[in-house]
Amino acid sequence: MSLQLRVATFNIRNSSAPDGENAWPVRREATADAIAALDAEVVGLQEVLPDQLEYLRERFAGWEIVGAGRDDGVSAGEHSAVMVKSGAWRIESHETRWLSAEPAVPGSVGWDADLTRIATLVRLVHRDGVRIGVANAHYDHVGEQARVESSRLLDRWMSAEPDLHWIAMGDLNSEPGSAPLRALTEAGWIDAIPAEAGGTEHEFTGATDHHRIDHILLSKTWEILEAAVSHHRPGGRLPSDHWPVAATLQLP
Repeated sequence: MSLQLRVATFNIRNSSAPDGENAWPVRREATADAIAALDAEVVGLQEVLPDQLEYLRERFAGWEIVGAGRDDGVSAGEHSAVMVKSGAWRIESHETRWLSAEPAVPGSVGWDADLTRIATLVRLVHRDGVRIGVANAHYDHVGEQARVESSRLLDRWMSAEPDLHWIAMGDLNSEPGSAPLRALTEAGWIDAIPAEAGGTEHEFTGATDHHRIDHILLSKTWEILEAAVSHHRPGGRLPSDHWPVAATLQLP
């Protein structure tokens, strides 16, 4: 019997940004509603600050939410959080790693990056015993070398655990076909989102034709049943300056 899984990735925009009418206190309900509307069992979030994490834990009380702050490896700074819906899946283990030459050092900055960047690795077990891996990352927005090296790190980490069916996701600050994406696809990871899906970043304009920098990539063991960018605006409000991306997957 095949196993299906719906996953999503969403950069929710940090709460410290001076976004005026799109500031976090104004849109946080819309953000949570947009997450719920994705109808996913596993969701990777980026730019999550502690106050946002607290709110999401309240709104999604039945979910497990894991991930550490990038500044200290505990709670300070942005989190690349992974949400897992209660029910069929449970978290077996998880850790945060830094996208740098010193992945175990909290706060470390990689190569030509402007900021500290992280990935959260989670191993999940299905009630039927199937085990999968999820890597949720947020690449640097400035450093091209850092983005390529971050992809090489993800490939190395996932390839080191070949017994898991891996899903890599996140805001990779890179478009399809760019060097950081090629570092993953040429290593054998499959881009789940079709080229015609449109863009994901929109700077609170609601545009759907800007750059697609949010991605879901898969090991070859997965089949893609459906994948798309979501343009849902709960109550007419933009939930973030990015659109989320979701995919329905199957293990034969």
